[in-house]
Parts: sequence; C-alpha cells; structure tokens
Amino acid sequence: MRLWITIYLAIALALQLAFGNIDDRLFAFPVGAALGVGALAILYVAEKEWGKSRWIKDMRSSKMACLLIALSVFACIIGGCMSANSSFQSSIPFVALLVALMVNLTLAILHRIITRHKKTDWIFIATHVGIWLMLFCGLAGSGDNRSLRAVVSANCDTTSAIDANSHTVSLPYTLRLLNFNIETNASNGSPTQYEATILIDNKPVEIAVNNPHSFNMSDDLYLMNFLRQADGIYCVFMIEHQPWKYPMLTGIVLLLIGAVAGGVKRAKPHISERIKDIDNTISTTRV
Repeated sequence: MRLWITIYLAIALALQLAFGNIDDRLFAFPVGAALGVGALAILYVAEKEWGKSRWIKDMRSSKMACLLIALSVFACIIGGCMSANSSFQSSIPFVALLVALMVNLTLAILHRIITRHKKTDWIFIATHVGIWLMLFCGLAGSGDNRSLRAVVSANCDTTSAIDANSHTVSLPYTLRLLNFNIETNASNGSPTQYEATILIDNKPVEIAVNNPHSFNMSDDLYLMNFLRQADGIYCVFMIEHQPWKYPMLTGIVLLLIGAVAGGVKRAKPHISERIKDIDNTISTTRV
C-alpha cells in the first residue's frame, strides 16, 4: 500500500515539475461536476464488481484513510510555511492527495451501502458523506469560485468588475451607488464604520463593512473601501462568487450531525453503567 502511494505521489511530483500548478478554470462547471459524476460511476462499478479483491479493499481501508489524512495534514503544514503567492492548494501533489482521499471515502461509502450493513449505518453515512461533500465541493468547485472587485459610483451603472488576474468580467446585474455614510468617533473624529446604500438592478440594498449582502445563491457583496474624487464618492466592493457554498455547508452539517450522534451512541453504555452504579450505591446506603 505504501509503495503504491509513493509511486502515485512521485508521478504527481514529476507532473508538477513538468507542468506547474493546475489551472482551476479548466475544471469550471460543468467540467468539474461531470468528472466527479463520471469518477463516482466508475468507482461504483469497481466496488460492485471487484469489491472483494485485495486492491479495492486496500483502497477503501481505514489504514489507507489514516495514511492519506496524515499526508494531507503534513502537506497543509508545508503549504502554510510557503508564501501567500505560491498557490500550494493548486499544486498537483496536493490535489492528487485530496483525490486519493476522495477515492478512499467513496469506496468506503459505496461498500457500506452495497453490503447493506444496517447497524449505525446512518451515522457512518452522514459523517463520511459530509466529508465527501466538502472535498468534492472544494475540488470540483474550485474553478467556479471567483473574487471580483467593482468600483461603484452614483454617476452611472456599473456592469463589470476586475478579477484576481486583472481581467474584466461582465456582471449579470447592475450596481449603482445611492447613498454613502461614514460614522466617526466623537472624541477624535476617526472613522468607525462605512455604510452604503446601493441599487442592485434598481433595488436598494444597505451594506456596511463586516456586514455583507447575499443577493443570490452564489454571490456575496462586501464593502471594502471608498475613494473621494472631484465628481463624487466611489465605493470599492468585493464580490465573492461561490456557487458551491451551500452544498459545502450541507457537508459540514452532515459531518456535525454524524459526529454528535456517534459521540452520543458511544457515551450511552457508560452513562447507563454510571446510573446503575448510582442506583446500587443508593440501595446499599438505604439498607
């Protein structure tokens, strides 16, 4: 098992040295989603047809899961020590680790469903599906996430924004500044809060620093800064486009539910024994 992981990561490292980081935009919807669904279908067939073979058992084993998690944590530590511009999360070895972990999770979930183990199945499924959803949304959705900057004024409608690569991106809605207010400290006059009222497709919305506005299922609007010009005030907004955030949130909720339910289940026998001990102590005292 360790030999195969070593060969797998060595190939990923060689690809990294040859081609550099993965371009997330190549896997934007529907490519990322299609690859995920295709991989799921292949793994289902593999588990269904060869689930009893040694190599499938090794791929879905808890030892494999522990090894991959340990390697992923080690990789995250390395990535945290690198500069912010290194984009370690897009490197081929790190993505390869996450893909391998997803394969392990997928096979474990499919094995549990196919073999129809009924005891505590829902706890196992909730926990593992929650982790799977978070990994899948992080991988398949990485090409769809965008952080845009838009400069908005009261002079005209804003219909475009700038992405992280300084490319102009058209917006599917219009933005216009309606009102801007600065709250100041009474003692020294320093600003304490910025507030703006903007029109999103001619609908007024109030936004303040640290109080963003979610105006659809994928976009959050943040007030970042403002500029004073001769012809008025210009506000700088950040638009976080994250279409996979709610599926990822679902994964987090499922993981929490499974973890809490599992903890309660494990604690029940100890609680029952403790209650019996207390009852026996009370009975002995009475006698």
